[in-house]
Amino acid sequence: MTPQQARSDERDNQRVFRWGIGAAIFIFLLALAYNFMPQTREEVPVAPTTQSAPQVAPSNTAPSITAPQTPPATTQGK
Repeated sequence: MTPQQARSDERDNQRVFRWGIGAAIFIFLLALAYNFMPQTREEVPVAPTTQSAPQVAPSNTAPSITAPQTPPATTQGK
């Protein structure tokens, strides 16, 4: 290989390396932007499109909390 060809190959390798680094940084920035965008969209409050009457829950929907009934204990003594 001639010295001129070696220098040309070295320059080509450097050029490819720079383009590769640039492409990797560009892809990283695109991925970062892709991951950031949905987070900002979810933070925006959603405006209702139609007005509707407020829904009121019935007052008897709470579960009843009562202790289970146990039979009285019997003694088996004489």
